[in-house]
Amino acid sequence: MNQEKKKKIAVIGSQEFTLGFELAGISKTYNPENYADKIQELVKRDDLGILVTEQGDMEELPKRVRGQVESSVEPVVVTLSETAESERMQEKIKKAIGADIT
Repeated sequence: MNQEKKKKIAVIGSQEFTLGFELAGISKTYNPENYADKIQELVKRDDLGILVTEQGDMEELPKRVRGQVESSVEPVVVTLSETAESERMQEKIKKAIGADIT
């Protein structure tokens, strides 16, 4: 019997950003000093299905690194801000699961 390993959700960002996710029960949260290195490390992990990050942090990444992170399919990287682009999030979810759920 082939059992698929469940993927986890991780959140990376400031303590204020990750706190709400922690309260919602997400235990894999990261408040790194070196954001660029940490997000690249997280994108390479095979136990993560979704990686949530702050838009401001993503915008500060070097263009090459941002491109690698944004093109990640597994985990899918979801960038949130106060003015989150729901259309872009839908595209990423569709890319990750292969179906439009909206």
